[in-house]
Amino acid sequence: MSTNTMALLDQAELLKLAMAASAENDSGATIGYLKEATSRSDASPYSHYLLGAEYAQIKMYDRAITEMQKALQLDASLSLVRLQLGLLWLTSGVGDTATEVLTPLHDLPETDSIGLFGKGLCHLIKDEFLEATELLQAGIARNDSNPALNNDMQKIITEIENLRAQGKLQPAASSKESHNADNADNADIVEIDEQHILLSAYTSTTSH
Repeated sequence: MSTNTMALLDQAELLKLAMAASAENDSGATIGYLKEATSRSDASPYSHYLLGAEYAQIKMYDRAITEMQKALQLDASLSLVRLQLGLLWLTSGVGDTATEVLTPLHDLPETDSIGLFGKGLCHLIKDEFLEATELLQAGIARNDSNPALNNDMQKIITEIENLRAQGKLQPAASSKESHNADNADNADIVEIDEQHILLSAYTSTTSH
């Protein structure tokens, strides 16, 4: 599609075409439509979010972060965008920034799946694997509207379980437990970076 033709399309048309292209796994066309949409003064938070998600699909994480930040600047209440941005910071190995981004999700209702996911990821950042797993599982149980997100969260849970089965995590690693430094069972615990879990689980296939 020529530049002149693109200029004739309004925001609704650009987003519709972008989503159709994305459904066909045509990242080039999708990004083209969304870059046109986000370049305009009437760009919506959703168009920035979709562009960020598409960049994440092709593993251009720096650009994905930039677009999702722009989406939140336009509308800070977008909890799904906030969760995805937190995940992106985690996969980039910047735990402190991820925590800062995710913390506002704690204010969501206790039964809100996005809030539960956000809390679970914050526990993951602190190497509190039991709480992380419990909260991610609770979020999955309450999320019946976004199967792709459940799939991403399940990958994280599975990676935690795999590391535990390999003896690389304490069997019940949790801030709820008091750890006895003299316990022989603790001697061979390997400290795991949360980025390792995210890179193994989340970035293998990004569904958004």
